[in-house]
Amino acid sequence: MRVARTHMSRQRGLWMGIVLSVLVMAAASCGGPSFSRETTTALDRELDTVMASNKMPGAIAGVWIPSQGTWFVAKGEADVQAGMPMKTSDKFRIASVTKTFTATMVLILADDGRLSLDDKLSEYLPEIANAENITIRRLLNHTSGIRDEDPTGAWAEYFAHTDRMLKRWTPMEVYQAYTGSQVQEEPGEWEYSNAGYVVLGMVIEKVSGTSVPDFCEAEIARPLGLEDTYFPEGPEITGEYAHGYDGSTDVTRMDMSWDFTAGAMISTASDLKVWSKSFVTGELLSPEMLEQQNTFVELPGREGKVKEGLGPEYLYGWLGHAGANIGYQCEMWYYPEEDATIVVMMNKLSSDESDLGAATKAWMQLADTVFPGILPAPHR
Repeated sequence: MRVARTHMSRQRGLWMGIVLSVLVMAAASCGGPSFSRETTTALDRELDTVMASNKMPGAIAGVWIPSQGTWFVAKGEADVQAGMPMKTSDKFRIASVTKTFTATMVLILADDGRLSLDDKLSEYLPEIANAENITIRRLLNHTSGIRDEDPTGAWAEYFAHTDRMLKRWTPMEVYQAYTGSQVQEEPGEWEYSNAGYVVLGMVIEKVSGTSVPDFCEAEIARPLGLEDTYFPEGPEITGEYAHGYDGSTDVTRMDMSWDFTAGAMISTASDLKVWSKSFVTGELLSPEMLEQQNTFVELPGREGKVKEGLGPEYLYGWLGHAGANIGYQCEMWYYPEEDATIVVMMNKLSSDESDLGAATKAWMQLADTVFPGILPAPHR
């Protein structure tokens, strides 16, 4: 068993991370470089342009580059009806950025010897279709063969009324709605799978013996000081938050159990700034497990440029994740070469998907402003 070694290695990594964080804060108090007025004007312009073209009520965006400066802004409105301006501290639903937390929870369990990445799913959830041929690793990198379909029409019916999505789903109900409990494809081919990450949530609870919200709080949020990051256990968002919109309809009050460990979490831009680096650098993992996290699957037609790891997505040297659910869009990316982080949050995603990709375009435009030419030309 390698439990003690990897556990101690992970704890040493966490301790070093805390020490480094203190040193960084001390250094920051002594001042640091600032973006030029030309750069901040360009960053503002890029975000304003995307917001205007997508009729976005509000947005929060941050660019943090130790060697260049910090730009952190809130624009527009958090609550259109009340005319409440957006604040950088407002909470958001972060959609599929949740998957970065889910993946780390699984890797922590693997680090502690409580599961293996190459275990068969049938060891934990034999009731899942084709479980004997699916590994934990394949669930993490979206090659499990579990696809996001709607064979029973459950999703079509549920999403027809985005202003009253208050049903409390069990994880198994979510899996069944996506798949009809049927085998869709044999493992091996990459295909993005929300259902697969919902299954990982069930594995976390089975192996840990505790709920996903409690495990995430104990193993990730509390150690890193992420005070505004959590899995909601009802339709409300606590504290001050950005309302989410489907077109002009307020869809903030939503029970996110329908997305569970694929996309239910709530956070702030400041927390995601901390998490982005911690996640990519494996602050909570042993070096051995970080190496596993950064084992990538090449995406067809984009070899070497766009890849999928055991949690992180790789895009031209940036690592992180995108998220989009009804009412909210979120992008969280870290560029190790420059220790740079970009976070973008927007509070509208419409059912007709007319504004889908707005946050993606925004973060890419911001990235191209501070690091020209790294991302592909169509996004510049």
